[in-house]
Amino acid sequence: MSNILPVDGKLLLSIVRGGLGEDLVKNLKENGSSGSTIVLARGVIENPLLHALSLDDAEKEIVFTLVSDNQLKDLLETLSGYKAHKRHSCGLSMVIDIHSILRHDTHVESKDFKDERSNTMDSPHTLITCIVNKGLADEVMDAARKAGATGGTIVGARGTGKEEDVKFFGIQLVPEKEMLLILVGSGLTGIVLETISKLPCLAQPGSGIAYCTDVERFMVLGGKKTTLKK
Repeated sequence: MSNILPVDGKLLLSIVRGGLGEDLVKNLKENGSSGSTIVLARGVIENPLLHALSLDDAEKEIVFTLVSDNQLKDLLETLSGYKAHKRHSCGLSMVIDIHSILRHDTHVESKDFKDERSNTMDSPHTLITCIVNKGLADEVMDAARKAGATGGTIVGARGTGKEEDVKFFGIQLVPEKEMLLILVGSGLTGIVLETISKLPCLAQPGSGIAYCTDVERFMVLGGKKTTLKK
């Protein structure tokens, strides 16, 4: 059985009109991507310019695509040319630098589970995002809590992999997904990741994937007067 190892990469986060998520994923796959995760959302922006660009539609789909550095150039060209023949824009996309992607593989240059930050920021916090098969998010959260995390948020999602698809970072995706968002403080990132990686429910390729994103700063909303966390 292969080990779960942490590696670095990029996250392509695309927000498109409702119904275009699958089409965007198809275009990405044709140019090197091996799979994505789609989350349903809705837009709440009221802006004349965005309305003119058709970017204020109520129904949205967010497409999360993890890629390696050597895939990035071709996929960015795909995104820049997506629906370019249309009169109006249909969404936006951004590139986010991420670290400690947990993947099943023993033939890559991996690193240890460390509390590593890619940039100097005011807040020493990390957002750990886990995309797992439906029904596993609570088990992952229980393990993360035992490792020191205080809580998380579970979002329903769907994968885009099929049996005939090339495996995505060594993982064969299935349609039903849960996305778990866990915010952890300084010193906890490494131990939470390592604890998650040892879960029996994630031992088989295809059961889930996780990655880390640096958090610049955050604040608590509501209750007593809040102060900006640094």
